[in-house]
Amino acid sequence: MIDTVIFNILDFIDSGDSSVVKHMLATFSSPLNPSIEDFIHNKAIDFAKGKLSVTYLVNDKDTGNILGYFTLTHKSLILNGHNLSRTARKKLARYSRLDSSTGNYMASAFLLAQFGKNYTLDKANRIDGSELMQLATGVLLHVQHQIGGGIVYLDCEDNEHLTSFYSKQNFKVFDDRYSSSDKQNFVQFIRFF
Repeated sequence: MIDTVIFNILDFIDSGDSSVVKHMLATFSSPLNPSIEDFIHNKAIDFAKGKLSVTYLVNDKDTGNILGYFTLTHKSLILNGHNLSRTARKKLARYSRLDSSTGNYMASAFLLAQFGKNYTLDKANRIDGSELMQLATGVLLHVQHQIGGGIVYLDCEDNEHLTSFYSKQNFKVFDDRYSSSDKQNFVQFIRFF
């Protein structure tokens, strides 16, 4: 297990070190998912400056290498109650409002907007996806303690490797959506804290 440290990129930006963080972000590579790489290289800083989302870098404490990152934000979420199990509806009732005319639950939720590990590093020096998720969950639990809430959701490409990974991380499928701009289907997952 690699000794890690987590950095909020706003800490670099607020201290005037945008150029340093931009240089660090350029060392990240994700050939398996170009959108993850594009976000960290071209959008993470602007999204953080605009307070649209905050990216957290997970670095190797000894080398300083970026092992992975995750991006969090807070959004409203509408869930079709008919797609949810009885247990999920019961949990959801704690954090949301039910619109009885539509059967939809309206909630404020944390969105795990981006999540990826750095493939620039050789396999022995990469972070495990489960460890990266534990670190993201730790940050989310800290935020939850500060402001409340209890729902985390994410979208991922509809591929077996990703859906299996998120299922093993205690996320449950609640819906899917088609993106006409990406021309692909995304599976939507939810998790309760």
